[in-house]
Parts: sequence; structure tokens; C-alpha cells
Amino acid sequence: MTARAARLAALIATPLAVLFAQPSVGQSQAQPATPAAADSSTAARATASTGTARPQLSAAQAAQYSYSEVLKYAGPSGNERIDPWDPLADPLAKGAAFTPTYIVDAGAKADGVKTFSTVQAAVSRAAGAGKAERVYILIKPGVYKELVYVPAGAAPITLYGDGADAAATKITAKLDAATTGASYTAQYGAQFATAAPSVQAMHAIVKERAAAGNGNVGTFGSMTVWVQNNGFQARNLTIENGYNKDTGNAREECGERPCGKTDINPQKNVVHHQAVALQVEGADKVQFENIRLIGFQDTLFLRAADTRVTVRSFFNKSYIEGDVDFIFGDSTAYFHQTEIKSLGDRSTSYVGAPNTNHKTRYGLVFDHCRFTHDGSPFALAGKFYLARQWFHNSRCTPYGKIPLAGYSCVMGQTSQFQSPAGTITPTVLETVGKMAVLNSRIGAHINRNTPWSDWNRSGTLSYRPAQFNSDDYWANLKAAGFDPAKDLGYTTQPAPADSYLAEYNNTYEQ
Repeated sequence: MTARAARLAALIATPLAVLFAQPSVGQSQAQPATPAAADSSTAARATASTGTARPQLSAAQAAQYSYSEVLKYAGPSGNERIDPWDPLADPLAKGAAFTPTYIVDAGAKADGVKTFSTVQAAVSRAAGAGKAERVYILIKPGVYKELVYVPAGAAPITLYGDGADAAATKITAKLDAATTGASYTAQYGAQFATAAPSVQAMHAIVKERAAAGNGNVGTFGSMTVWVQNNGFQARNLTIENGYNKDTGNAREECGERPCGKTDINPQKNVVHHQAVALQVEGADKVQFENIRLIGFQDTLFLRAADTRVTVRSFFNKSYIEGDVDFIFGDSTAYFHQTEIKSLGDRSTSYVGAPNTNHKTRYGLVFDHCRFTHDGSPFALAGKFYLARQWFHNSRCTPYGKIPLAGYSCVMGQTSQFQSPAGTITPTVLETVGKMAVLNSRIGAHINRNTPWSDWNRSGTLSYRPAQFNSDDYWANLKAAGFDPAKDLGYTTQPAPADSYLAEYNNTYEQ
């Protein structure tokens, strides 16, 4: 161990480990360094509106990111209703003992009524039972190699393990975005054959996505656990997408980096292998206590389903690991006393990839968290990022300069590109991405001077500069030739500016 690595290990093992009761278990081993590849994104520089590449909230602004304030709003973005929610007061967070409605035990004889051998079978039973009150599903320690889909129409469901720690109970699968529809059906179709109709409908959606997506399930179909259930809860268990976990993720380097490609679309004809462990889609008041989320790229997908509707998720005393965009989406999510670990199998890592709508009050909020790393050579280089703002569904960019004769990217009803011209929709432009980190410890793996990144490299079709606040957003629109009033129907520019990317009162490890 180098002297620097020893210092990092000592810092990570400080008393904060006592505060964060969730241990760092089951983490990936460091992978051998691979030759550095050209980075497809760039560190975001200071803007005229912020004057700094590390915008800091004032104490008054930080107060607006309190737990109670962030979780207070739900409904249509820009017109949310006040709906106070206090998940820390819930019995789940208080460690209450539950009386199970159903029990999942791979080692017991299933009766299909009270006891089940798979998690999905118990969830299907709950979904078809027509219950109104909360359903408690106890999952006994063990490894459950399956997919779990939790439908919207079911009563609120709580999944919980009773093992010694969250690692004792694991739900795992190995789907990735490039999995074919045929392979998906062959591997997992049987488990849905007798599922409740609402669960079968979710299974059908994945098959339809594969049929429409060059035969692959895509990111949106790669999840191990898929939650559409309002009020869903999980405690003391692990959810894993095991793709590449047995080999490491270094071989995906050129699936994310251009690796020497300098054309305007360096990702063209590149096969991507995003692999989601947990997807929460369109569900509100979703709560996770002492869980472990294991993956590489796109570990946790928090999806509002409708980009103009605010839904909320809460993570407490948990552990989340990954390498690229591993916490991403457009819903509001609050992370409290949670360890966020960046894995360095690849040369560049981004914790977050928010694509929050500009009218949604909050995106990803991290409070009293620890941003750690795996001690790998790439992590120790200190060039990883807290986030880049996902330019979701863009096919061309109005930002920067594209080296293509006759190039244009103008407003349209669809997002598409037929060289040399393309169109972009207002919805794509409005997914600005919001993330705040407060009262947290940030490891030396995060780029100290420029912790936020642009979305991909300037001069490529997918580029968008980082936008620290609404002033940046308006300025970028105008520079791109869009009139916020005429083209997007906006009335007045927010004053003071709405914050998109910011920090407050963080501690930085050496």
C-alpha cells in the first residue's frame, strides 16, 4: 500500500464509520490499471453567473435543502402540492419488528399461500390479493437469483430481510442493456408465466422495449428490481445487478470513452452495457433503509415516468456503488447518512446523472453522506466527478460548435438528426439536471477544482455544458438561438436564480 493509499484508508476508517451504521461490505476489488483513454466529457468551468466551478450555497439557501423541505412537495412540476412526508418517523426507519404477511425462504417448502421460494412469487401474490393495507414480505437470508417487478396497483409493499446485515439477503440478476429480447425471455420468462396480471404487464413492457430497440432490452429493461408501487419500502437487504461483477468493468472502457474517436458522434455503433440494479418508476413516497445497491454503470435509476411530475424517494443509512452515472434520473431523491462509493475500473467516473425538469424544485440531494472510492489507481488520480447533467434523449446539440458543414439543431416536435441537420424538443432542453451535496465527506477521488462535468465533449452531437443555475440555462438558450419566451413559453427569468448544481459545508479528504 502506498503512503497516499494508507492515508486514505485511515481517513475512511475515522469515527464517521460509527455514525454510518451500514458497513462497506461486498465491495469490488481494485482492477489493474488499463491504459488511459481520451475522456468523452470535460470538467465544467466557472460561468459568468457563478464565477466558480464549485458553486456553494449560502446558509439561507442550504436551509431550503433540509430534509423536511425537500420531501414536502409532490405533483405537477411548477405547481406541486404541499404534502409533508417524514420517512424517519416511519416504523421502517425506527427498526420496528413486523409481522410478515408473506415469507420468502429459498430453503423452505413453498405453499404458495404464506410461504414462497422466490421474492417475485410473494410480490405477485400480494399484487393479486386485493389488499388495501400495507403488505409485509419477510425475505430470509440467502441469494435470490431472479428479477422482481412490483406493480403500481398493489397495496404498498415492504420487503425486508432479517439477516445479521444487509449483505445476508441478496436479490441479484445479470441483465445489461445489450441483452436481447430472446435471451431475456429465455432466462426470466418462466418466472412471470403465472404471475399476477399487473406483473405480467410489466414483463410485457420489457419485451416490447426489446422489440422496438434493435432487439435489446436497453437500459430501461436491464433492472434487477423494478418498483412502480407507491409507498414501497425495503430494509436490510441487497439488490445487485451482477453484470461484470465477476470480471470487473475495465473492458467497458471504450463503451463510455471515445477511445481515440474524434468524429462528431464517437458513440455511433458502440454497444452499451448499462446494467440497472434498482429502478423506481413513477412511484411516490418510496423508502429504503439500510440497503445495499451493487452495480457498475447506472446502478440506481430514479424515474418520474412523466418528467413534469414530482415523485419522491428516500435512502437512509445505505450503501450505493458504481462507476458511471450510477445514480441517475429525474425524480426527487434524498440520500441521508449513506455511503456513495465510486469504483475505478474505468478511467472516468460520475456519481450522478440527474435529468431533472427545470420546474421540479429538487433533484438528487445528498445530506450527511460519505463519497468514498475503492482505492484503485484511477480513483487515486483524483479526476472523478460528482455529476454530469444527463442530456436525455438528445439527438443533436445546439451548444458548442459542431465541425460539420451546414450543421444546425433547431426546435422541433421530435428529437432527431439526419446529417447535417437535426431537431430537439422543448422537453429535452428542459431536463436541466439538479444535484446538491451538503454536510458530507468527499473523498480525494473527486476532482477538487472542477467536481462537475459537462455532458460529453464539446464538438460532439451529445454535448451540453454544465449549467449551475437557471441563469446559465437562460444564457445558454439565448446563445443557442432559442428565445425562452417565444420558443418555450417562459414568462420571467427566475430571480434570484434557481440552483441546479451546488455544495454546502462539505469536508474534503486528502
